[in-house]
Amino acid sequence: MSVPAFIAKAALREHLAHDLGPLRGAAGTSLYAAASAMRAAGRASDAYKLLMRTHSGNFSEAIDLRIEEELRNATARERRGDSTGLWAAYDEIIAAAVAKFRAGPTRLVGSRLLVAKAWRPGERGVLYVDYSYVFPSLAGLFDLRAIADRYHLVLEPSWSGVCTPEILLYSRLDRPVFVETIEPRDHRALATLDTNLTYVPVAANYWVDYRRIEPLADRQRDIDVIMVAAWTGIKRHWRFFRALAALRRRGHRLRVALVGYRYDKTIEDIRAQANYFGIGDQVELFERLSQDDVSALLARSKVHVLWSRRECANRAIIEAMLADVPVIVRTGLTFGFKYPYINDQTGRFVEETALGDAILEMIDCRACYAPRQWVLEHMTCQQATAAVEASVRAAATKHGEMWTSGLVVKTSTLDTQKYWDEADRDRFVDDYRFLEASIR
Repeated sequence: MSVPAFIAKAALREHLAHDLGPLRGAAGTSLYAAASAMRAAGRASDAYKLLMRTHSGNFSEAIDLRIEEELRNATARERRGDSTGLWAAYDEIIAAAVAKFRAGPTRLVGSRLLVAKAWRPGERGVLYVDYSYVFPSLAGLFDLRAIADRYHLVLEPSWSGVCTPEILLYSRLDRPVFVETIEPRDHRALATLDTNLTYVPVAANYWVDYRRIEPLADRQRDIDVIMVAAWTGIKRHWRFFRALAALRRRGHRLRVALVGYRYDKTIEDIRAQANYFGIGDQVELFERLSQDDVSALLARSKVHVLWSRRECANRAIIEAMLADVPVIVRTGLTFGFKYPYINDQTGRFVEETALGDAILEMIDCRACYAPRQWVLEHMTCQQATAAVEASVRAAATKHGEMWTSGLVVKTSTLDTQKYWDEADRDRFVDDYRFLEASIR
């Protein structure tokens, strides 16, 4: 697809997803009606999957509440033994995951499945499960009920919204399951659904290993703007490039670094977009760098831009903050929640038309920000561990379970979860042996 054709298609898709204004409620109502028609036609599982996608679209609170109530009632009926199509929808998601990932479930053990507290007779352990694609894989490739009997499960989504089959399929378990999210919309949804799922007030970007990121002095920062983002349409590189082109026409030729990896676009696609806007000569692209190399580029940068309109808990902006790089985030990101980690010390939310000016202002006023200090005071992996431990311990105590030891600290990267102290892995040899034995 040519760059102009891609831009036209992307702009239309974005308009329909985000910019319908008062028509968004009508669009949500239409999708809700379509799901009802599917159910009447005997396609109940497809109807429930459409309802969950509609909820993810955040069309209106009224539609969201109706969907949550339908899912709540269907879950209760399924638990009584009635077949509504909801659990069949979960089974279809699990089957698709199994077909895609059947070859290597052992690779998940000790990486995407990380033990933070050992199981012992009479006391359940704690198991972190990160990345949304892993959730149905765990359910289909492993003996999930046996694992849930031994471990409290903590799900760490990699995409926004908890009302998805990948997460809600865990409502079939009889044990409490914890979902990491700081979104108020998610908190309300989980409360309305009234299942075994409960939130813990952290997110995927709370687990950055700050020891691996060291800031440089301002005189050593030779990159004006950096964007760390996968090569994919949702990251809206072309909108960023359009703002840079407008700055260039005003006489501001900024040096830009892009760091990414192939997703649904290639590095050449992104380069072509930059060239289309006439700023290719001021943009340097880097692909699939190591974490240390990404950190080194961040340390040389003055400003980081995240210009998506939908995300989960973006890790790159926290990595940037730890390199003492203030961040720019588009106003209204995801569900519009004003994330507490975007504040006067760390960066700012910016409207679409104000991106260029905001970049210049932030470069000129870098001394006004102290992002690394803020993260170290409020958002470390140690603080996240304490928050998870408090939530899980409270649930265990409520259910009369033993709790004699806490959680070890973990960190997360794009590719894996790790222990803060790698020696901790040796404490869980038996747990990992059990998990491998649980593979179907």
